[in-house]
Amino acid sequence: MSTDDATTIDVGSWFATLLRNWWVILGLVVLGAVVGGVVTLAAPKQYSATSSVYIGQTTDANGNPMAGLNSNSKAATQLLSSQALLNEAAKKTGMKISASKLRKQTTVETPSSTVKTSTSVVNIVVITVTDTNKKRAAAAANALAAVLVTHISPGVDEKIILLEQQLATGKKGQAASVARSTAAQVGLAAIARGGGSAAERAAASAPYVAIVQAAATEQEALQSANQKTELMLFIARQVEQPRILQEAAVPDSPSGPSLTLNVAAGALAGLVIGIVLAFVRRRLAERGAPAAAARA
Repeated sequence: MSTDDATTIDVGSWFATLLRNWWVILGLVVLGAVVGGVVTLAAPKQYSATSSVYIGQTTDANGNPMAGLNSNSKAATQLLSSQALLNEAAKKTGMKISASKLRKQTTVETPSSTVKTSTSVVNIVVITVTDTNKKRAAAAANALAAVLVTHISPGVDEKIILLEQQLATGKKGQAASVARSTAAQVGLAAIARGGGSAAERAAASAPYVAIVQAAATEQEALQSANQKTELMLFIARQVEQPRILQEAAVPDSPSGPSLTLNVAAGALAGLVIGIVLAFVRRRLAERGAPAAAARA
């Protein structure tokens, strides 16, 4: 007998075994589906609320991205799992929830962006809290987002304050330079209207001309510096500064457990158990046949 024939006979016997025990298999499939449905209906409903945080992007003096806490999504994820942050967020919810329970109910994701063949992590952290109380789930997700922003913002906030002070100083200096130039031009106008020879007017005008020229050079430098500071301030506010992108809303419908999924899982488990039981019954029957023949 060839190997192919043996394989055909084995497969045929397998199907025969399943057909002989179809009622066992069907019964277990139905039982599994019923159990899955009952468990789903008896289990408390779960609600998921999601918030998202833009953690920012650290830049250098020229606005180029660079490594830093605000560009490290893994650091943000670790912060969200720290005991101190969880304690703070649990208190901030204003609802009865412990830090340990909040840890179990929270999942954190860091989305990735794929461009052609390269994949890079986007500086966004997505926080999802699942709870039997939908209002508590939303409050916890928002509390975690707010506390995370508070923890990673100080460096950027300090930079923004320094840039604002630098810009204010630069604009004040520019205004003072314009005032000096204006005063010098008024003096030149007065000299031009006054008497005296051309040589005398030229000599009297020389200091004022020097002031106007120096002020023009100073104003050009100050204007350039102020524009650079304004650009850095804009980048700090729009690119570097962490902020909440999406606040969690109270979910309208439960996220689980899924009746369809659990019924299907129960039916599948019943099918597997039924198939295994069919072959166990076959093996027991095969072992019992020789013993019965010997007794006969």
